[in-house]
Amino acid sequence: MAELRVETVRTPAQLEDAMRVRFAVFVDEQGVAADSERDAQDDDPRTVHVVAYAADGDVLGTGRLLAPHTDDFHADHGAMDSANPHIGRLAVTAASRGTGAGRALMEALEAEALARHGVDGRVRVELSAQDQAMPFYARLGYVAHGDGYLDEGIPHHDAYKDLLES
Repeated sequence: MAELRVETVRTPAQLEDAMRVRFAVFVDEQGVAADSERDAQDDDPRTVHVVAYAADGDVLGTGRLLAPHTDDFHADHGAMDSANPHIGRLAVTAASRGTGAGRALMEALEAEALARHGVDGRVRVELSAQDQAMPFYARLGYVAHGDGYLDEGIPHHDAYKDLLES
């Protein structure tokens, strides 16, 4: 794995780095509508964004963690239980796929979920994954459940993982 670091977004510049990756991956590569990509949950103070950077400062990827019971959570994320935190908008630049950036981002988001939402050292996190990305999430221990559905015209499934403090 190339040297990288994952940072929790604390500045407007870091949030812009995150949005740049999301738009490059979801809008430019996958054809998601630009006005659907950024939403009110991005600015919710309970939302945690993380960004992966290469040693030279290049932005490799991003993801976010939504708090349980976020407004309109259920309407936007299929049949998942809004009582659980939700990992989403995981995006890694085309040039950075296969470098470990996605795994590093997920590990950072899972640690945030445990720290912020864990009870007695455990928490269930959920996500809505594009079907083409399900093998990646399965390797990280996520279990798909429920029927598949289309989100922005892209096949998705919901998945969950029970996290335990080590």
